[in-house]
Amino acid sequence: MSSSLTPERCVAFAIETEELGARMYRDLATRFASDPELCELFQGLSADEVEHEARFRALRDRLAPGERGRSLPDDDAEYLRAMSMAEVFDTEALAKRVDGIRTRDDALERALHLEKATLAYYQALREALGPNEALDTLIAVERKHVVKVMQLMITGARFRGLADAF
Repeated sequence: MSSSLTPERCVAFAIETEELGARMYRDLATRFASDPELCELFQGLSADEVEHEARFRALRDRLAPGERGRSLPDDDAEYLRAMSMAEVFDTEALAKRVDGIRTRDDALERALHLEKATLAYYQALREALGPNEALDTLIAVERKHVVKVMQLMITGARFRGLADAF
């Protein structure tokens, strides 16, 4: 299969993913405003997603002109396509699933699912693009998100931000 997937297109997808996450977390923070712990988690995650979007825009802008439009090798392109097909990346389906969230456990499960899917996509992106300090930093933060959501699911630990010592 011939690849028309480019580094620029892959980073653009990451930007859209961060926009989607920020919107979902804002909605969940509003929905769970009566649960201070959960509201705080979702507000923090939303703020982080907005920051990540800006970082991905900067990463896209730093791609060398020749790098932006080059086609990725077929193996990398197919892997990235597969990693981007998680149901959490479907905006319409996500909106319906967010509307259906009624409980704290449902909200945390949805957040964990989104964080794990984005982490997997960003790791695949790093494999395709090669070493990249900015992408490595974003991956490290996404990993912390997974841990924080899981901690809250299991222990009820408070989310105070990414400055927390893990």
